[in-house]
Amino acid sequence: MSPSPARSTTQHPTLHTQVDGMNYRPDPITVIATLSHIRSARKSPKSVDAVNVYAFTSRDGIPLHVVYIHHVPGRWDGVREVIDVYEIPTAALTDL
Repeated sequence: MSPSPARSTTQHPTLHTQVDGMNYRPDPITVIATLSHIRSARKSPKSVDAVNVYAFTSRDGIPLHVVYIHHVPGRWDGVREVIDVYEIPTAALTDL
């Protein structure tokens, strides 16, 4: 049985971080770590001012969930703004 297109090798969550407008290289991250970070962000209103989840289809036709986390200014010394964006293939969530 061949794997479905939704289970390709690109089906792992990816974390994109932006600090003060500077983008950092996307990092692969496990589904468990991703979910843990999102739960933690939702429980931290003093350090995170926005957690938004969007569901849509990628350019490749793969269903995705994108989670946007905006950390409050001043959370880290010498840093004005930190944004984390998680790209999570829906298949990775439903395979749990």
